[in-house]
Amino acid sequence: MRLLAISLLLLSSLVSAKIVPATYFKTTQNFIDKMVTKHDFNRDELLTIFATVKFKIADKPIKKNKVKRVKKPPMVWDKYRDLFLTEERINNGVKFWKDNLAVITRAEKTYNVPAEIIVAILGIETSYGSKKGTHSTFKVLTTRAFTNYRRRNFYRNELESFLLMSRDNAIAPLSVKGSYAGAMGFPQFIASSYRHYAVDFDHDGVIDLFSSPADAIGSIANYFDQHHWHDFGEIARPIELHGKQLEHAKRANSKPKMNAKFWRNKGFNIDVDINDKTKLAFIRLPQKTIDETWLTFWNFYVLTRYNHDNRYAITAYRLSEKIKQQFNLKY
Repeated sequence: MRLLAISLLLLSSLVSAKIVPATYFKTTQNFIDKMVTKHDFNRDELLTIFATVKFKIADKPIKKNKVKRVKKPPMVWDKYRDLFLTEERINNGVKFWKDNLAVITRAEKTYNVPAEIIVAILGIETSYGSKKGTHSTFKVLTTRAFTNYRRRNFYRNELESFLLMSRDNAIAPLSVKGSYAGAMGFPQFIASSYRHYAVDFDHDGVIDLFSSPADAIGSIANYFDQHHWHDFGEIARPIELHGKQLEHAKRANSKPKMNAKFWRNKGFNIDVDINDKTKLAFIRLPQKTIDETWLTFWNFYVLTRYNHDNRYAITAYRLSEKIKQQFNLKY
């Protein structure tokens, strides 16, 4: 009773200051109830960790449709590309590949995902593990799950996965640091991806994407394999499109549906080495002057399952090619 009285007193003082713990909200309490009944979590432990996250209550609630969101145009492709396709990142990728050669080779043979793709993803996500993020993952997920954040339902599901992931892997939830959006570890997996695709690739009995490069390497390869990567299949190639053909090149990620024969019959100049039955898609990448257009294969679409931005997928592909070229020259 004394502990309850102290808690209520503390809560009262916080509310009067417009700062309240996450447990103040009914939605959080309902979520805790769900974790207890559905997953057999300890209620007191959940109340303790959720109380560490504080929200500020606005003096005047914002009315719906009162403020219009101003959507910024996406960064142009050439500027985005130049952030990642740097000499330093390429050289560090070659070094990471060499330092982890046996593990990367084993991942490539196990999952039939090219070594250079695995290395490139790690290069883009965390510069090969050197920049994993400094934000409290639990706080990020809780804040986005129980405030008026646009994708709060998504983050509520990720918070559930995060707590399950933490328990399954004996990780203290408050100890985890990651990106500002809740991604974690070497490969920047979100919690649901960690639970579904992370593997114990170093066979030490623990799945650890925070300090084990081997687990990160195997997990990335497994992620692409589980998303049906076509073994060593082509990813993308530049193509020139003209006039009405440009209508078929999307700026959003596009799943290949029609085969090369279909596009040839529409007058597209599809390279002769591409089989008639191969399914293709086309994308446009906005630049400062004229858009860049690419013909994309199934594996490009699989890359966009990791990050839905076409610019990301093309960057990963281009970076992988440059890393592979330099690796082959040196080794």
